Amino acid sequence: MCAQCGAEVVQADRGRVRRYCSRSCQGRAYRARRDRRTPVRHPRPAKLTAVLITRTAVDLADRDGLDGLTMRRLAGELGVATAALYRHFPDREALLAAMTELALDETPDPAPAPTWYATLAIEAEEEWRLYRRHPWMLTVLARTRPPLGPTLLDSVERAFAALDELDLTSAQMLTIYLAYSGMVQGLALMWSTDRGDRIGAGALAASDRMRDELAELLDPSTRPVVHRVFTGEPAGPDLSFDELLTAGVGLLLDGVAVRHRPATE
Repeated sequence: MCAQCGAEVVQADRGRVRRYCSRSCQGRAYRARRDRRTPVRHPRPAKLTAVLITRTAVDLADRDGLDGLTMRRLAGELGVATAALYRHFPDREALLAAMTELALDETPDPAPAPTWYATLAIEAEEEWRLYRRHPWMLTVLARTRPPLGPTLLDSVERAFAALDELDLTSAQMLTIYLAYSGMVQGLALMWSTDRGDRIGAGALAASDRMRDELAELLDPSTRPVVHRVFTGEPAGPDLSFDELLTAGVGLLLDGVAVRHRPATE
């Protein structure tokens, strides 16, 4: 039978066994095999620019995280050769710096606040929203040498200008800034592990098996205070990450105000 159309194939007395009933069937089979082997290519952009590359990289990182962002995959998204990307960015770090600036530039500068306390609270909220929109930014910024650019330094300037009202030393300014930013990053890391919006007894015991295990671990005879906290009214604490952020930053800034009371009065 013909391998293409299924019709009966008349075999010759000599020579190779024929697989197709006609040359047209043989041609159709060949074209089908050729099309299956041809890779699907993305349309090539009219003009490859640094902005286009950066925007596509941000979209890719938002979707697949930094682990999914490779130069080869980015080139595939753009429909270009990988080497073409290096004409605009010498390495991945340069690309991450451009991505950071683009993501930060999407957020308008917050309106001026009346006090140093309010300014730092707003800056913390903006940083938190940044990590919610672009979780990959946490990995880029939560290090001792983040990629510095004008937009990132503008946000640092706003925070330092607020702290300058307290007549602090440079070391004190940097300590306070890193303390509240580190709190934001820590909560963002917790949130990014499972993208849940709440934390507490209910979040810890998400299944019947986990509830049983938690009940065993919270034996009041061995851990009375932890037992009271997590089995209180009506079923232990249940807080949103937004609530945790506001409360945590408030506690930290209250401590700053108390320690530097002469400057805040």
